[in-house]
Amino acid sequence: MIRKAVVPVAGLGTRMLPLTRSVPKEMLPLGRKPAIHRVVDELAAAGIERILFVTSGHKKAIEEYFEPGGRTAGPRGGRQSSEPHRDPRGPDEPNYTGPHRERRGRDPSDQTGPPALDYSFVRQDVPAGNGDAVRLGASFAGSDPFVVAWGDAVIRSSTEGRVLRRMMETHLKEDAACTIAVEYVPEEKVSRYGIVRPRYESGSAFPVDDIVEKPSLESAPSRYAVSARYICGPGIFPVLEATPQGRNGELWLADAIRNLLRQGGTVWSVPLGAGSRRYDIGTPLTYWEAFADYALEDETDGTAFRDLLQRRLNSS
Repeated sequence: MIRKAVVPVAGLGTRMLPLTRSVPKEMLPLGRKPAIHRVVDELAAAGIERILFVTSGHKKAIEEYFEPGGRTAGPRGGRQSSEPHRDPRGPDEPNYTGPHRERRGRDPSDQTGPPALDYSFVRQDVPAGNGDAVRLGASFAGSDPFVVAWGDAVIRSSTEGRVLRRMMETHLKEDAACTIAVEYVPEEKVSRYGIVRPRYESGSAFPVDDIVEKPSLESAPSRYAVSARYICGPGIFPVLEATPQGRNGELWLADAIRNLLRQGGTVWSVPLGAGSRRYDIGTPLTYWEAFADYALEDETDGTAFRDLLQRRLNSS
């Protein structure tokens, strides 16, 4: 089974300024929970037990949120790992942070905090690309396959964690080197995402031959867009180390997966499917849309919020 996840949350959030001057975008609320809490709920529902957050110095709020007991639940008691995972870099290398700090989450009886998982943190204080963030999980992952989940994107499903569970089943069944969640997007959105080229298509999962980053509609190999969730085997780490810097002089996971394919690695894609949707919180408009959908379905105040919105629309 796949029990580990790496969650990069070190991004600067510049498109969400000025909100993100003091609040990490991953901590912005979606309904009654921060977005990152909903990402962790999804991971826990899929069977993930250990999470490594790749943070940065301005994301301390995320570390504090996942502290045992949190800020408002009394003394912090959780356990400290007796065998901390270590930064893959040496003490003389840039941005070395020493051992990963590992913490046990909330008591299961506390229904307000995040799930009671093992949380670890490592710093990526220099923005060096999402591939570099994944690379920092090498010692955490060890020889195990692991999930990669971007912390600023939520996959919402009618059954929590369903997409990740389908990905895990495909990854293990096909002995894949990497498995990618994809979403069929309308034509006008093709140029915003990485687009996969299917080797052949089927309803539940299919192998891919390539990933093209933000192609034009005319050159796009399909309309299946990479959708914020991956499962990688440990073989991704030497490929990341050998992958040159790409766009903006940074290391990108998509470039490493392309190199993995060129080396003969098997990569599969799993469509989100009916009943599942990706929400991004990287821009104000996409964030407002996500917040509104979660607020409208709030068990306590969703109906009242819907009535409020309707009155506003009727009076405009």
